[in-house]
Amino acid sequence: MERNIIFKCPRTGMNVQHWLSGAISDAADAHVSVRCPACGSLHFVNIATGKMLSEGNRPASNDYSSSRSWRPA
Repeated sequence: MERNIIFKCPRTGMNVQHWLSGAISDAADAHVSVRCPACGSLHFVNIATGKMLSEGNRPASNDYSSSRSWRPA
């Protein structure tokens, strides 16, 4: 199944469209690596929701001061 996904680039904030070709898993937690045309970086995008892997289960609020986010050491 081939289709488009739209995700938001975390660096630029732009909505980015990406074409998924070939066989695609229908699993809700499956992610694909995408070279972002907006910033040139590699992002991991959920193929079902369009959310970034780094987003995880963040709260809907933009105030992250009370929650701990994962950051590499």
